[in-house]
Amino acid sequence: MSGYAKNSKAERAGRWLGRAYRGLMRQEQRLRLWLVGLGVPAKGAKVFAWCLRLSVIVLLLSFSVVLAMIALGLWLIGRGVARSDLSYRAPDVEWRDGPSGYGMYTDDGYRIDPHVHEDL
Repeated sequence: MSGYAKNSKAERAGRWLGRAYRGLMRQEQRLRLWLVGLGVPAKGAKVFAWCLRLSVIVLLLSFSVVLAMIALGLWLIGRGVARSDLSYRAPDVEWRDGPSGYGMYTDDGYRIDPHVHEDL
């Protein structure tokens, strides 16, 4: 038996997300300090950082909505194809005597086989 507990996948994912969030917060702090160094007031730098954060959230939400719409569209297309009858049914034809002589006729009475009219 080992002396340490094994981390679950959920715990590892949570730790990774926490490190990523802390990294983003450090980058945001660096951005605010850089803006203050350029002469922007501290409140203005904070508002700019919040606007940037809000724009990223809106961008991610719009991207997820587009992905959801694509998935829904593909699902609807798949349902339509599954419910439709895409099999091709050849017209019922038979060999018989008809107005143009013996040949292959459809149910509508049209002759569809190649034939030659010869007046002898």
